[in-house]
Amino acid sequence: MKAPFVHNGTIKLKAEEFRKDYWDKKLPVDIEKIIDVKLKIDIIPIPSLEDICNADALITSDWKSLYIDDDLFNDERRQNRLRFSLAHEIGHYVLHQEFYSSLRINSFEDFYSFIDSIQANQYGYIEAQANKFARYLLVPQDIFEDRFKKELGKVSKYNFDKALLRSYIANPLSREFGISQEAMEIALGELDIFKN
Repeated sequence: MKAPFVHNGTIKLKAEEFRKDYWDKKLPVDIEKIIDVKLKIDIIPIPSLEDICNADALITSDWKSLYIDDDLFNDERRQNRLRFSLAHEIGHYVLHQEFYSSLRINSFEDFYSFIDSIQANQYGYIEAQANKFARYLLVPQDIFEDRFKKELGKVSKYNFDKALLRSYIANPLSREFGISQEAMEIALGELDIFKN
């Protein structure tokens, strides 16, 4: 079983196209509403999903249901993680539709069979691609760059090293875009200012 390779530029473009079709321009991107109302995919909380299949979310191959760990779904403190997990699954919907449809994942057992049948590096490729899609979807680049410049202007008088600066700026931006601090630091790390 060979996972499809999707170039980073293509992932970014597909996330932008998806956002253009479904996003109402408000931050944070309301991925739950997009999935439930616009895509008409049922979001189904499952108790202990993470314990059952070592994943906090999974989408079925018929694109009708998206299972999410009940604890994650109902924990207000983890809403940024929830948003990212939902966007990640939509990454599979957008990037891996043909491949994922062929897997016929409609139950936890099907998911286990898939995990057992795919090489770890191949599975890693599609998961990394879905993570990039989620980040590009939840962090619109034009708004992100504008907000980054504003935050950078606020701290430019301080002599922070790059790691501290990235962490400091990630904090307010992660709240605004509704993603975790860690995910925002990854997004910031792709900017030229933070590249070595």
